[in-house]
Amino acid sequence: MGMSEQPQAGPAGIPAATVVIFRNAPAGSPPEILMTIRSREMVFAGGMAVFPGGRVDPADFDLGARIGGPLDPEEAAHQVAVVRETLEETGLAIGLAGQIDADKARAAGRFLQQTGELAPVLAHFNWELDLAQLVPFARWCPPFREKRVFDTRFYMISHDDHDAKATVDETENYNLFWSSPQGVLDKAEEGKVMIIFPTKRNL
Repeated sequence: MGMSEQPQAGPAGIPAATVVIFRNAPAGSPPEILMTIRSREMVFAGGMAVFPGGRVDPADFDLGARIGGPLDPEEAAHQVAVVRETLEETGLAIGLAGQIDADKARAAGRFLQQTGELAPVLAHFNWELDLAQLVPFARWCPPFREKRVFDTRFYMISHDDHDAKATVDETENYNLFWSSPQGVLDKAEEGKVMIIFPTKRNL
């Protein structure tokens, strides 16, 4: 099945969204991407190295329907989820506009962990969504029955602010690292990290 094809059979997937965050490396080296390592206690992909992201919450759908603009509300909701999950999991502010620096982004991440919703964070920090920063990249929904099937939309975004330090949220994830895509594949081949099939395909 192609990465952008929809399954012809099987259950409807749980809506989810994830993002490939990359930054340019010095001296002509390949770009680096941000990987998080999920806590082993997590039911889905426990202990795996994944891109930041997660399921689309009802509040994401509400905000996606309110913001208007050119995006379909459902697509907007998935992009909102990417912004929210990245801020919550890593402390990086992507897909946002306003007065943003590393300290504010970390504070916003902590605030988001308390509220669980992005809209109050935007109001508190006087930020706006800038979803045009996100580039739709792929979509993955396995056409077979599992206990949990996720219909996941993948996005890409450049994040070259090297002063913005990604930090692990220590709830769903216990570690993170930057690496070239080939570097992640090499680590997986060497048994240093574990990745699930969709992650490998997108890498």
